Amino acid sequence: MVDSHDRSLLELLQSHLPLTARPYEGLGESLGLSEEEVLKRLKRLKEARILRQIGALFDSSRLGYHSTLVALELDPILLDEAARHLNTHPGITHNYARDHRYNLWFTLTHPKSKDLKAETARLAAEVNARDFLYLPALGVFKIGVRLRFSENSEEGVLEVPSTAERPTPSAARPLSLQEIRAVRALQTDLPLQPRPFRSLAQQVEMEEEELLKQARDLLAEGIMRRFAATLYHRRAGFLLNFLVLWPAEDAQVEEMGRRIASLEAVSHCYQRPSYPHWPYSLYAMLHARTRKEADRILVSLIQVSGRRDYIVLETTKEYKKEKFQYFQEEKDGAKV
Repeated sequence: MVDSHDRSLLELLQSHLPLTARPYEGLGESLGLSEEEVLKRLKRLKEARILRQIGALFDSSRLGYHSTLVALELDPILLDEAARHLNTHPGITHNYARDHRYNLWFTLTHPKSKDLKAETARLAAEVNARDFLYLPALGVFKIGVRLRFSENSEEGVLEVPSTAERPTPSAARPLSLQEIRAVRALQTDLPLQPRPFRSLAQQVEMEEEELLKQARDLLAEGIMRRFAATLYHRRAGFLLNFLVLWPAEDAQVEEMGRRIASLEAVSHCYQRPSYPHWPYSLYAMLHARTRKEADRILVSLIQVSGRRDYIVLETTKEYKKEKFQYFQEEKDGAKV
């Protein structure tokens, strides 16, 4: 049973966790809860599989990685088997079935030293895909999910930070050995104990305060987007997940992307490449508790985009959803 304190705790924790030695104490102070009560509630929410993980969310490109969305056209009979095979790839973090001819969609992340498109083609061939779409982000208008819970209604809304302005991309820079250690520690699930960063620091042979300093510096520089919680959307009550696509000429994408990203219900909004047989270049992700809520959001999307020539791809099955683990490829080489 999720009560009002749980809801407030989850909403706040999705935006940030204090980067201090006793973060749960600081979190509790802002909510009028003791550190002990915060930890007790978080442990219960984790056992109920509502709270997925607490940790750092990084900008892959700032760490020297590149990523893409991939859509495969598969014989439906092969769908589950193909998804299981692809899930063994460490670079695939999200993998979903969607109700379309292109019925399997996944994200693939690789170091920039490797050919991402060639790897995409190789994976498509391995699972006998009839066709595939290589869809790296050409522009980002919005990224970041924050679920807001309503106490007075069966329906909730999806709230995200207001980012109607397109983020300015920054080039990756070489990270120091200490920064790489910090990234490895901070990307893992934060322990539910009074001094959690001490445990993470010990795993990478750092002092607690040094790890916290590195975390604050990475956040200030934008290499870390935020340090926060992620939830199991379905367990949290958001049962429906949709990808909405529009065809848009380059001259239209910027303005349309800004308008669509301004909607509270949109969690992600990207520009991606189009192809002669695939005209869609603007992608928006949304979540909803009910069909009624989803319909309301779609009406809002029509209003802000001024376009009805969209398609809606509903997620029908989640095969994989986890965070990418950076700098793992170096572990078997020189110690970093």
